[in-house]
Amino acid sequence: MYISKKTLWILLIVFIIIMGLVVFNLVFGKKSIETDAPVKGYVAIVIDDLGGNGEGIDELLHLDIPITAAIMPFLEATESEAVKCNEAGLEIILHIPMEPEQGSPSWLGPRPITVDKADDEIRNIIEDGLKEVKYAKGMNNHMGSKVMKDKRIMTEVLKIAKENNLYFLDSLTGEYTVANDISHELEVVYLSRDVFLDNSKNKNQIKKAMEKLADIALEKGYAIGIGHVGGQGGKVTIEVIEEMKEELKVKGIEFVYLSQLENNKKM
Repeated sequence: MYISKKTLWILLIVFIIIMGLVVFNLVFGKKSIETDAPVKGYVAIVIDDLGGNGEGIDELLHLDIPITAAIMPFLEATESEAVKCNEAGLEIILHIPMEPEQGSPSWLGPRPITVDKADDEIRNIIEDGLKEVKYAKGMNNHMGSKVMKDKRIMTEVLKIAKENNLYFLDSLTGEYTVANDISHELEVVYLSRDVFLDNSKNKNQIKKAMEKLADIALEKGYAIGIGHVGGQGGKVTIEVIEEMKEELKVKGIEFVYLSQLENNKKM
């Protein structure tokens, strides 16, 4: 069978192209496979202080990893931001303003839980808050270093959590808390914060906090970090999360909602 030189050249060129594509895939395709690291630790990020049209809300809604949004009740944007977060696929918890040992009462917003409140007042505050913060799967404390060590108050708070099948995240804002012991007595799922991400708006410090969060997760299997919208963190915090998420995934971190820690018993 006669094959012309022209046909041979065409066949040679086709062969070279095919081999080039194979080599390209082996060299460059392998890199994308290597980024799909096995899961070594789970990270749940909670963003506090929603409900007041704080800086960073829009950026938060566009993060494409699981985020838990802690929404304060009784503020101008409480209900609208609860709806937006739900539509964006965020998990929602009630962010309960509680009296601290020190600090301005203005930081608590309307209807905070204070140590002088009676049990029925506490119940009314939380139940009304849950009506505004729809879709809530849990609750956590906003400030509250004084309230969190009050057994009477925390018993009432955690009774309501149990009645509504909600978990409780302890933000650990003080040196002592009774929430863990009472949660176990009442059989309420208890979680606690490992790292505050944004004690300042310094980007490098927030990055270090994210690295610490990942290190804890890799060591014990999971970690919970709390950041903020508004004046404490806002856009800077969300930017750092966005910038670092792929880097942490390569290390073996999987981002999850708080309820996934609860359901999979990674606590």
